[in-house]
Amino acid sequence: MSFSSDEVNYLVFRYLQESGFLHSAYVFGIESHISQSNINGALVPPAALLTIIQKGLLYTEVEWSVGEDGEVARPIEGLSLIDAVMPEVKPPKPAVKTELAKAGVEASTPAGANANNNVKPEIKIEPGTGAAGAGKTASSTTGTSTPTGNAESSEVDSSGNANGNSTNTGNNNTTGGTNATANNQPTASAGGDASAAATNANKKAGSSEPGNSTTSATNNANATNTDDAASSTSTNGNGSTSSSVEQPSAGVTTTGNVPACAATDTATAAAAGGATAGAKAPSGASTARTGSQPGNNVQTGAATVQSSAPSSTTSNSGTPGGTVEAMEIDQSIEIPESKARVLRGHESEVFICAWNPSRDLLASGSGDSTARIWDMSDANANSNQLVLRHCIQKGGAEVPSNKDVTSLDWNCDGSLLATGSYDGYARIWKTDGRLASTLGQHKGPIFALKWNKSGNYILSAGVDKTTIIWDASTGQCTQQFAFHSAPALDVDWQSNRSFASCSTDQRIHVCRLGINEPIKTFRGHTNEVNAIKWCPQGQLLASCSDDMTLKIWSMSRDVCCHDLQAHSKEIYTIKWSPTGPGTNNPNTNLILASASFDSTVRLWDVERGTCIHTLTKHTEPVYSVAFSPDGKHLASGSFDKCVHIWSTQTGQLVHSYKGTGGIFEVCWNSKGTKVGASASDGSVFVLDLRKF
Repeated sequence: MSFSSDEVNYLVFRYLQESGFLHSAYVFGIESHISQSNINGALVPPAALLTIIQKGLLYTEVEWSVGEDGEVARPIEGLSLIDAVMPEVKPPKPAVKTELAKAGVEASTPAGANANNNVKPEIKIEPGTGAAGAGKTASSTTGTSTPTGNAESSEVDSSGNANGNSTNTGNNNTTGGTNATANNQPTASAGGDASAAATNANKKAGSSEPGNSTTSATNNANATNTDDAASSTSTNGNGSTSSSVEQPSAGVTTTGNVPACAATDTATAAAAGGATAGAKAPSGASTARTGSQPGNNVQTGAATVQSSAPSSTTSNSGTPGGTVEAMEIDQSIEIPESKARVLRGHESEVFICAWNPSRDLLASGSGDSTARIWDMSDANANSNQLVLRHCIQKGGAEVPSNKDVTSLDWNCDGSLLATGSYDGYARIWKTDGRLASTLGQHKGPIFALKWNKSGNYILSAGVDKTTIIWDASTGQCTQQFAFHSAPALDVDWQSNRSFASCSTDQRIHVCRLGINEPIKTFRGHTNEVNAIKWCPQGQLLASCSDDMTLKIWSMSRDVCCHDLQAHSKEIYTIKWSPTGPGTNNPNTNLILASASFDSTVRLWDVERGTCIHTLTKHTEPVYSVAFSPDGKHLASGSFDKCVHIWSTQTGQLVHSYKGTGGIFEVCWNSKGTKVGASASDGSVFVLDLRKF
């Protein structure tokens, strides 16, 4: 017996179509390159996927009913699909038939398991094949995450009345799906709630890093190389991120007639436990989700305040990706546990994190449909957290959106936080957790979201192929741009009124507020464009793609200035250094960093179009890079669970820390003293680099 990932993808595609999830089916079809498969859809009968699953379930029932003696020991009937994939549910086989009466074991869902597990399959295209990764098989695993400690909380309803003290003891359980990769091609599966299909919108959204991510261990030598670009080709589908958001707290008046969630909890929790979640492949991997698209539901949310004691030691158990061979790193550069604060609270993978530009507040967005604001100031040893719950209103009741929060951004003065979710809504929050505005115009998941420098507009990109400029003060759509022919994956402001957007359609459009056509369109990439970034001066635009190339564009030219070809796999994200004319570091040369699924980070001299350093100590795909404010150091985060700090001048590794889950995002605080990171196992951690 044999089957290919193309066949699995096609059956899933047909299931989505037949179930009415047309939007999800469309995105999944693009990401898995259904049109390039050799399957004759006319010969595939309706409900084919359900039919084969049903047969497999019946076979499992028969298998589990047979005793050691080969005879039917105890018939198992009514086995659920979830029970069938959880080995711990399987009842022990009686040794002999006469022990039948003693062998009664309930085949029920184990305590703490989430019965509503929806697996988010993630598909990556193998480079050079042009078809969805042949030879890859998809499997799903379920895991439970139980944060430790009971929290005494006082709830306040919308009228301001205290509901007394309630003890929160519920176990938070999450499930994650895992995708196995073939030919040592890194992929990540999505775990948690199934929502509208989305490709990992560049920037971790890949959003979806749920479940395990098995990636090729390139075993690059622990060395720093200086090489010029070497040409290479690739084909691969990129993923977008998913997001979910919860609205602000109860007892708070929100704008836009958006009701607030019923209660604001002030909880003190010793959050030392871990939330095990499926890994979501950030923007480099594509995630397909099933679920209804947001309609006219009004989004609401709640903010919960929790005090979470950071845990300096964490367990590796249950983290996606399996075990990774220990890195050969000089212990003198290893960051000690005393310099790391591990923040527990999220119940699923954490796709994104970002520091407040004015205060030591770290925001994070997760697959548990929440964003959180962590107080990391030195005066707050317990790392208090505000939980921004993203809810929707259904039938007069407020319920969690159950969609991932995969994009977030602080405004210039740090007074407001914007979040983007897979529920199709963007939201603006105040630093105290109150919801200021709900922005509803996209028809499907939001993959990217950015404030302009003035703080009066927010820019978003979505699976609906559009980009939108929002008035931040009113929450209204100022202008919607529908120039892409496929999902828009990333956006970046060039000025306060003009921006660039990229898409799975391989195009980059430069648009300006008030103009109904793109003022510039760049063509040249041969696969999905994962990320775009304007240089600090706004003159050059960098783009990276699944075609394994990095391109530099100028508004004065129709073709790219540089076509940088050195990576051997998809390039997930890029970042410019905060250096050069017009920055706080005018006497330092401008550098561009690129992070790839080939497990390397490259630093480029854009003026010469050459690679300055190749940073090779990661062993799995690199999803995030970030420059320190002075441009002297670069942080990188990989699915090998490591955060590395490099010298940008020498290319040498200067600090390293290994967490408990694959890293989706890394970011520096404004002072350049701390690095925040978010991971696939639900953890967030902060590395203090002072006096180190």
